[in-house]
Amino acid sequence: MRLHLVLALLTALALFLTFHGAPRLRFSFAEVQALAQKQAQEKFQPLPDILPPGLKKLTPAQELGVFWNDTYRLWRKQGLPFQVDFYPLSNDQHTAPEINLVDRHGANRLPYRPRFFHFNVPLDSPLPDDLGYGGFYIRYPHMAPKSDPNSPLDGFFSVKGASYFRVLAKNQIYGLSARALAVNAIVENKEEFPQFTAWWLDQPAPNDSAMTLDALLDSPSVSGAYEFTLHPGAQTSVDVHAVLFFRKDVPQLGLAPFSSMYFYGENAKNHFGNGSHPEIHDSDGILMNTGRDEWAWRPLEQTTFRQVYNFSDENPRGFGLIQRDRDFQHYQDLAMNYNLRPSAWVTPHGDWGKGALQLIQLVTNNPNTDNVVLQWHPNTAPKAGDRLELSYTIDFYMNDANRPPLAYAIQTLVNDPAPPPPIAGSGEPAPANTKPPAPAAPPAKPAPVPNTTPVQFLVDFAGDGIENIAPDHKPDIDLTCSPGTIVRESGVEKNDYDKSWRVMFTIIPAQVNVPVELRCLLRDHGKPLTETWTYTWHPAAPGK
Repeated sequence: MRLHLVLALLTALALFLTFHGAPRLRFSFAEVQALAQKQAQEKFQPLPDILPPGLKKLTPAQELGVFWNDTYRLWRKQGLPFQVDFYPLSNDQHTAPEINLVDRHGANRLPYRPRFFHFNVPLDSPLPDDLGYGGFYIRYPHMAPKSDPNSPLDGFFSVKGASYFRVLAKNQIYGLSARALAVNAIVENKEEFPQFTAWWLDQPAPNDSAMTLDALLDSPSVSGAYEFTLHPGAQTSVDVHAVLFFRKDVPQLGLAPFSSMYFYGENAKNHFGNGSHPEIHDSDGILMNTGRDEWAWRPLEQTTFRQVYNFSDENPRGFGLIQRDRDFQHYQDLAMNYNLRPSAWVTPHGDWGKGALQLIQLVTNNPNTDNVVLQWHPNTAPKAGDRLELSYTIDFYMNDANRPPLAYAIQTLVNDPAPPPPIAGSGEPAPANTKPPAPAAPPAKPAPVPNTTPVQFLVDFAGDGIENIAPDHKPDIDLTCSPGTIVRESGVEKNDYDKSWRVMFTIIPAQVNVPVELRCLLRDHGKPLTETWTYTWHPAAPGK
C-alpha cells in the first residue's frame, strides 16, 4: 500500500513538471563568469553604433528634451527602496548595453519601449521601436543635498559609457568617475577603453539597504565579469568582485582606476583669466596607505605637459583620489558646487603583490574634460589566456577622520617668480620646450647651478589634534629635496588664526628641466605627527 502511494506521488510530480516546466534556478554571478570566459575565446565584437539620424542631429541643448518617463521607473509600483531610471541614446552614447532584470525566477531582458521616454524635441524621422538604453542610474531615499519631499528617491549610482560608473554619498554632487578597468592608459594615444556590454540588475527586497548588479565587460584585449554590491549612505560603499580573461598580452594594465578633473587650485599660476573662482577641480590630490603603513599625500598640479608618476609599493593597504578642500569660499561657485564632489578610496581585499600606483596628469584648458587618471598597475603583466580575479571596496565620502589617522596637508602654496607658462589646448601635445628631457649624465666635477631660480613652498598641516600643540613646542621637520638644495633654513610656525602648522622652505633645483622630488612631514620625538607630503617640482629655464 505504501509503495503504491509513493508511486502515485511521483507520477503526480512528473505530470506537474511536464505541464508547468521545471522551476528556474536563480541567476548567479557564475553565469556571467562563464559568459566572460567564453567571450574571451572568441573574436572581439564591439557594441554597434545604433544612434538613429533623428537623435544624431540634436544639439546638446535639444538633447535635454529627451529624458526618462517617471511613470515607468523600474520597481516604482512595488515601492522598493532602490528604483532605476534609464538614459536615452545620445551624441555622447551611441551604443546600448543589454539590460537584464533578475528576480527569484531568473533573469529576463528588459524590453525597450518608446513610451518609456519623453521626446520633447523635433524629430524628422520616426525612431526604432527597439532602440535600447544608453545607460541607467539608481535611486535611493534622501541622498541629494536638497531632496524633494514629494519625490524622495535621489540618483546615487550612474552608468553611462565604456566601463565608467559614478557614485555619490549623501549630500554630494557628481564629480570623479570610477572605471572597471584601464588598458594602456599611460601610453599616449593608445588607450583601449573596455565597455560594459550587458548588465543584470538584481531586484531588491522591500527592506533591503544594499543592491547587487552584475556586468559583462569586453574589449579587444580582455573580457571580464563584474559584480557590484552597493551600500548607499553618508558614506556609500561599492564592493567589487572582478574576474578577467585576457585575449592578448596587456603590459599596461590599470586596476581600480579613476578619472577626474583638475583645472587649477591654490598651487597653480594660471587661472585662465577667471577672477571669480579661486579654484576649479573635482579632486585635489591622491592619498596612499602603503604596504609599509606609510600615509602619503600628493597634491594635484596644473601642468603644461603630460605627466606620469609611479609610486612603487607592495600589497597596498589603500589608495584614493580625494577632494580634500571642502571650503566653499575657496571655490565661490554656486552652480558647480565643487566643495560637494566625492572623494573615493579603494581598499584591496587580499594581497595585490608588487606594483605601482600610477598618477597621470594631462594638459587641459577646459574644466569640462577629465585630465587626471589614477590606477594600480601590477608588476606582473597578464598574458593572453591568463585569468585574474580580484576584489576590493570603493568608499565614496565627504570627509573621513581616519584617512589618514594623522594630521594632513590642507594647503600647498608655491612662490615661483617665473611667469606662468602657456597652457596647450586640451588633448594636444605641449610645446616642445615645455617637456623636460631625460636627465643628463652628472658632470665629472661640481658645476655651477645653470639658470635655476629659488622657489618657496608653504605647506599647512591640520587635524588629529595637532592644533593642540603649544606654539613653543615646535614639531621637528623631516624634509628631503632631490636633486636640489634647500637654500634657506626651513621653519615651522603655528597659525594662530586656524591653529594649523605651516612649514616654510625654499629650494634651488640642481638643473633646469630636471624634476625635483620633495617630501615633508612633521615629527615629535621621531614619531610621525602628519602624513608625508610629496611633490614634484619641474624647473624651467627663465623666460620659458
